[in-house]
Amino acid sequence: MFYDLNIPLPEAAGKAGGHVSSQEWAQIAQTVEQARELGYSVVALNLTVQGKLAPEHLSVWNTTPEFKNAQLSWDRATGARVGGATRSVGRGKICVLRRLTAVIGDAAQGHSLASVDGAYDIVAVQPTNDAMLLAACNGTWDAVDIVALDMGQRWNFVAKQKVVTQALALGVSLEIMYQPALAGEKTRQQWVSNAAAVVRATRGRSVIWTSAARRALDLRAPYDVANLGEVLQLNGDLSKRALAANARAALMHAFTRSSTLRAVIAPKHSAAGELEGLAKKTRMVS
Repeated sequence: MFYDLNIPLPEAAGKAGGHVSSQEWAQIAQTVEQARELGYSVVALNLTVQGKLAPEHLSVWNTTPEFKNAQLSWDRATGARVGGATRSVGRGKICVLRRLTAVIGDAAQGHSLASVDGAYDIVAVQPTNDAMLLAACNGTWDAVDIVALDMGQRWNFVAKQKVVTQALALGVSLEIMYQPALAGEKTRQQWVSNAAAVVRATRGRSVIWTSAARRALDLRAPYDVANLGEVLQLNGDLSKRALAANARAALMHAFTRSSTLRAVIAPKHSAAGELEGLAKKTRMVS
């Protein structure tokens, strides 16, 4: 069972009053369908927001069209999350989740995560400096499932193993987006440097591959993505886990976090259990 937890919405969607046009939704739907045809079972549409978060950002989901061969985790009419969405995914369909990525440069932005937590299936943080990387990794903010670093740009901080291992201990994953590896030579070189730094800091543990594909043509089949691990000295087994078991663990972390009361008491019919059912159902079909 393969996952791609980063199919991005247009950049304008994350701005105040932002929206996604019908043409843009059509392109996103085409990308999701291509992911299904390539063998992915679960994808997440990713809304990236820079600056302070607000519930108003949720309005971008109100215009979601019907997706072919897909089951959405939210109501298209209201934008609200739908309980039990993963339970009803049928044969040949792909599960489509919602993801929020907050680009955070100061602590106030991080604390605003609480205002939208629960509205998204998975929450990622993209820190822009040392202090915010530490905060994202050490549990300062509860609503963090993935630490997403910009793979195509030079960082003004170092992903130190001592810092990153704090995130791994909390069940937080680190993301390697492969789309910059398909760009120009300079961006590819930067991607190799950044991605290798993540692999060194994590030793390949709790790393997830995502596409960040804005077009269907930018997607790659799961085993083609796994082969990229050779460039980063990430062995084949760990590279495949980054598309499957590790990605599933990131979702389980998100679902458990949002479905438990202070991480102690879980509802009887939690989303984590629903995802487990989806995984078993998919294995039976395949």
